[in-house]
Amino acid sequence: MKDFNIFLAYSGISTILFLIVLLSKTWKKREANIILAGILFSFLILFLTYVSSYLKWSLLKLVSPVGAITPFALVAFIYQYIQTIYSSEIKAKKLVKSLLPFGVAFIVYSIPQYILEQSLYNKLILFKIISLLIPFLGIVYMAYYLFLSSKLLKRYRRLIKNNYSNMSTLDLQWLSIWIKGFLLFLIIDMISGFIVVFYPVYSDLAYVNLFYLVLLIWYIGYYGVNQSQVFLVSEVAPETIDKEESQEKIKKTVSYFNCESEEFIELKTKLKYVFLEKELFKRQHLSLKETADILCVSDKKLSHLLNICLASNFYEYVNTYRVDYFRKKMEEGAAEKLTLLAIAFESGFNSKATFNRVFKQQVGITPIEFKKNLNK
Repeated sequence: MKDFNIFLAYSGISTILFLIVLLSKTWKKREANIILAGILFSFLILFLTYVSSYLKWSLLKLVSPVGAITPFALVAFIYQYIQTIYSSEIKAKKLVKSLLPFGVAFIVYSIPQYILEQSLYNKLILFKIISLLIPFLGIVYMAYYLFLSSKLLKRYRRLIKNNYSNMSTLDLQWLSIWIKGFLLFLIIDMISGFIVVFYPVYSDLAYVNLFYLVLLIWYIGYYGVNQSQVFLVSEVAPETIDKEESQEKIKKTVSYFNCESEEFIELKTKLKYVFLEKELFKRQHLSLKETADILCVSDKKLSHLLNICLASNFYEYVNTYRVDYFRKKMEEGAAEKLTLLAIAFESGFNSKATFNRVFKQQVGITPIEFKKNLNK
């Protein structure tokens, strides 16, 4: 058991260090990766604190005073990373402001532990209170900001669907899963900690935390190596990503943009024409702005037509035509000469995973099942 835990420890540490080195080669091209490196470094300190505590490493005295307050920095980096990933620029003032709680905690919690003797530190009532209060506040702060990060991520992903026809190079589903993973970790940590405190005989349960943290590290490591958009490629930043209109503002424009007006009926007809006759949906990286330029209208009007008049978004609208085209080609016997993926790419999809997901959402069955039904 001990050997396995040591393996987990070194595996987690080496994976994080490898990813940080990998990220360092992309900082000039992609500033968001600087913050992602901050996330990984914070996670490394947190991981070292748990590892040192469970495996009784002497390193614990060095990392524990900082590790206990790392949640303040970790979630600040995560929140700022989500804001930065789609804008291509680091907003230094916001980043510094979000790290202030970590700075305060470092001054009142970490520095005294490094300066004072442990015996003296434990005798002072003020530091006893601080030593209990700060880590607790760190957990609360982490849970709250993970919740905010999750909401912000959903908002941005919704914006992507309003502006782009493909999400594979812009989506952050992996980060959404990571955020949920951290929330689950907090729950596991509290439950296992409670059991160990009241039932010391089950002290080995503490190692569940270590194993779970390693799983999170391996998860981000997998995406770091296998998904180029996460670590290697400069992000494609939507020009309108920070111009989202609130639902109230959209409702106010309804009276101004009349869906039954001649202008919008004509726009709807032109939109249908360029998709059916010109097969605009075949362009894999088609965007709302590009489509609006082709139609000679503003992207705001086109967005209103899709969101309000057609009760859809750009992503769903384009992919509906792609699915219909795929089904048409299949019914014409294209599968006899081409693979399903080749037909999907011809239809405008640029990712097998996206194609399978969208097709099943719209048709109710997988592409393979659809093909089998045609052959019956």
